[in-house]
Amino acid sequence: MLHFLELQNSYKIEIIDSVEEDLERLETLLCAPVTFYEIHFKNLYFLPSKCIDILYNAQVIHKKKIQIYMNKSKLSKYLYKLGFHTNFTFEMPPSSKKKEIIVIGGSSNSSEKVIEILSQIETKKFIIFIIQHISSDFKMSFDTVISRYVESIVLYAKDGMSLQKGHIYIAPANKHLRVESGEIVLENTPVVNGARPSISVSFHSLAEMYGDSLLAILTCGYGSDGVDTLGFLKSVGSLSIIQDARECEADTIPLKARQQGIYDYILKTENIVRYIELIQKEFLTKDKAVSYLLEKISIIYEYNFQEYGRDSILRRIEYFRIKYKIEDLTSLLVLVLFNSSAFKALFLELSINVTEFFRKELSSKNMIHLIEKEHKNCYNIKIWSAGCSSGKEVYSTAIILNELGVLNKSVIYATDFNPVIIEEAKNAIYDRNSYEKAKVRYENLGLSGDLQHYFRVNEQYVQVADFIRKQVHFFVHNLEKDSVFNEFDIIECKNVLIYFNDLLTERVFKLFYDSLKFGGHLLIGESEEIPKLFESKFKKCRDDCKIYRKVV
Repeated sequence: MLHFLELQNSYKIEIIDSVEEDLERLETLLCAPVTFYEIHFKNLYFLPSKCIDILYNAQVIHKKKIQIYMNKSKLSKYLYKLGFHTNFTFEMPPSSKKKEIIVIGGSSNSSEKVIEILSQIETKKFIIFIIQHISSDFKMSFDTVISRYVESIVLYAKDGMSLQKGHIYIAPANKHLRVESGEIVLENTPVVNGARPSISVSFHSLAEMYGDSLLAILTCGYGSDGVDTLGFLKSVGSLSIIQDARECEADTIPLKARQQGIYDYILKTENIVRYIELIQKEFLTKDKAVSYLLEKISIIYEYNFQEYGRDSILRRIEYFRIKYKIEDLTSLLVLVLFNSSAFKALFLELSINVTEFFRKELSSKNMIHLIEKEHKNCYNIKIWSAGCSSGKEVYSTAIILNELGVLNKSVIYATDFNPVIIEEAKNAIYDRNSYEKAKVRYENLGLSGDLQHYFRVNEQYVQVADFIRKQVHFFVHNLEKDSVFNEFDIIECKNVLIYFNDLLTERVFKLFYDSLKFGGHLLIGESEEIPKLFESKFKKCRDDCKIYRKVV
C-alpha cells in the first residue's frame, strides 16, 4: 500500500506491506518534477526486480536524490549490496523483565476471560488487580467466583490497604482505584470514559508507580476505557497485551486498542497464559533455553530447527540477540514466540544463505564433465537444486548447460525453505562484486561463450538474462519435512547437509534417493559425506569429486 505527501520540492513516500500493486504509481511519482524523495518501505522483506529498476533509473539515470528507509534489516542489506544507500530504522523490542504486577481491565464479556487467565497461571507470584464492571450474569460476588479457581487471596480493594504478593485486588463498584506508595487509594471522583472504576485511571496510576514491572492486559468490553492510556504505558516501559477481539462478543475495546496501534502484543487467551508462564520461567543453561525455543518454534510456526547442528544454531541466535539489542535470552524467547515478525527475522538469520557463481572451480568442471559424458545425449534432463539460496549456483548450472548446448532440453527446479530468499532468487539481481568474481572463475572453466551474454549489467548491479531465468523454476520446499515431487537425472545439494545432525541427514538422503532416477547423479559439497546407511545405494563416480551415481 502506497501513501505519499507532497512537500516543498520533495515527496515523502510510504509503502507498507506490499509494493507490487503500486509499481506504476511509484514510477510516476519518481518522474515528477521534484528533486528530492524520502521513501519508507515498512514491513517489506524484499522488492521485486521492477521496483529495484525503478529506483535505479530515478536515482542514477534521472539524478533524483533519494533517501531510502526501512524497518527490515534483510531488505536493507539486500539493497545496500546492490549499491543503494539505505537507512535501517530499528524499533527496540519490548522489555521482558519479570513482572511483579498484573492488571487486567475489561468491561462487558470480560469476566470469563479474567477467570480463564487467572485459573491457568501461578497467581501467587504476582500482585494482581482486576478493574472491570462486574457482569450481571454472576449471582454472587466476583471475589467468591475467582477464589474457586486460584490459590491466591482474593478480595475487594479497600482504601489504605497495603499491597501483598499473592493477593488479587478487585476494584469495588463506583470507586476509582489508584496506588500510592504501596497502598490502595479509592476515589469517588467524576467518571472517566463513562466508567467508575475506570480502567484508564488504574492503568495510568499503576504504570506511573511500577513502570517496567507492570503487565497490563486489556480484555473484552464496549466503549474505549483503557485505550487512551496505552501510550503512557509504552512511555514508562510497562508492557501491554490486548485481547484478540475475535474471542470477544463485546469487542469494541480491543478493536479500538488495535486501531490505535500502541501495544506490545495482541494475543488469544491461551497465549496470554503462555506469555505469563514464559516471563516467569527459569532456564538453568543457555542450551536448555534454546531447546525450549526450538521446540516451541516447531509447534507454533511449523519450522523444525531441532535437528540442525546445535553449535551453528547457538551462534546465530546469539548474533540475532546482539544485532537487535535484546537484553537477554528470555526476552528473545518471548519476542520470537509471541511476535510473528520477530520470528521471521530470526528465521532469516537461521537460514543458511551462502552461495556464489561457479563457487568451486573443480566442482564446476566436474559438472561440465558429467553433463558431457552422461547426459548430453539424453532426450531431456531434469535437475533439482536443493537448498538453492539466492540462486547464484543454480544459475551457474543453467549457464553451463547452455554452453554445452543442452539448456533447451533441460528443466531445472530450484528450492529452498526460505520464502524470502526464493523471491530474491527469482529477481536474479546481484551485486557487481559477485559478477566480477564470476567472470574470473568462468574464464578458468575454458568455456567459449562470453559471460556478459548471460547478464544485464548496469553501474550498480547485474541481472541474469531472461532466457536463462525462464529455464529455472523456483519454489519453497523444506528438506526436513516435505516429500518427493518429481524424478530427477541430477540433484545438486552443496554445503547444506553440514548444518544437519546425523538423523536429519539420513532423512534427507532418503528423500534424494527416492527422487533420483536409477543411474541418476547426486552432487554434494566437498566437506559432506554419504551416510553409512546409503553407502551401498550410491557409487562415487570419481575419487576427486563428490558426485555419486544411484546404483540400487
